[in-house]
Amino acid sequence: SGRRNWNAAKDLQRYRHHYPDLIESENEEEEEMWNLSFYKNEICFLPQGLCIETLLESWWDNYEVLEENHSYIQWLFPLREHGMNWRAKPLTCQEIQAFKRSEEVMQRFTRAYQLMLRFYGISLINEKTGELKRAENWAERFQNLNRFSHNNLRITRILKCLGEMGYEHYQVHLVKFFLTETLVKETLPNVKRSALDYFLFTIRSKEERRELVHYAWQHFRPRGSFVWGPRDKLLRYRPCSTKSQLHQKTEDEQETPGKKCDDSVEEDENQSLEIEQKAGDAADLQPKVSDEDVKEKLSECISKGGDGEEEKDASFTQQEEKDLNSETEEVQGAAENDCTKESKKRKLDANMADAKKSGPLKSPTDIENISRNLGECAI
Repeated sequence: SGRRNWNAAKDLQRYRHHYPDLIESENEEEEEMWNLSFYKNEICFLPQGLCIETLLESWWDNYEVLEENHSYIQWLFPLREHGMNWRAKPLTCQEIQAFKRSEEVMQRFTRAYQLMLRFYGISLINEKTGELKRAENWAERFQNLNRFSHNNLRITRILKCLGEMGYEHYQVHLVKFFLTETLVKETLPNVKRSALDYFLFTIRSKEERRELVHYAWQHFRPRGSFVWGPRDKLLRYRPCSTKSQLHQKTEDEQETPGKKCDDSVEEDENQSLEIEQKAGDAADLQPKVSDEDVKEKLSECISKGGDGEEEKDASFTQQEEKDLNSETEEVQGAAENDCTKESKKRKLDANMADAKKSGPLKSPTDIENISRNLGECAI
């Protein structure tokens, strides 16, 4: 449609900020930990469900049941918000801490994640890092994903739950996987919109989220229709994984003003969310200072005036660009300049030595050569 889903943006912003409007009881005795009891294999999921051990064993390859049953997903991946299953209980902060303290529970949680990955045609190849790849049956399972869109809602729930349970690194790999399949390999066209509106913005880490937004922008076609981040900042952005030591040194020197610029941009985006329903803090991208388009954007910003925060952003980027360019030229030309100066100095010394031996120079040609060498050495 060429427009961002702002309802999704608000929902994901609320999740990333840990539900600031949600009030929970602080009395542990009043809290019945239904989700924890389910993961401890003490109760069955409701309605008409199974205990988790039975589910994980008997439903491992039962894709038909996993597709048609809509009650289990909110028990396997509970959230701090209500869902469609009115018998499922919202997750509480106390439960989250109790989940993390139990090795048995967390092992079951990982198995539940692998169960759903297999259902979607994905394999977890490294439990420590969360790295993923296509499963052997990926073609068949991708057809199911493209056919039944309610699985997009399930994947969003899984991603949110991974973040609540401390598996942010799993989140990043899963989002990157779907961005690759939808934008690069184009195997999941019916998942593309959900991947951009929902999956991408479940990432709470700003740095990781910016990098994924930039990755999506790089592979989105047509690129001019990308609405999940501002074009000028996407052009300037430089992923942290590809920064050179020279760029890193320049950014370290500008650390304080850079942080101020980043914070001011996020404040502007939060304000625009309230006024225009634009939750754009996820696209707050780090600046890249080597692109020609950036210079044009900065000059336009300065000529138009803009508000105080935009002027700070532009002045900071210009200063960063100036320092970076000067340091780059110095590093690149250091060896060449040293060799040139040394060569000319030796020639001048040789001419002066000849002059001492042969007396005053009277030839106009000799005088002209010495004059030229002196000038070039000075330059």
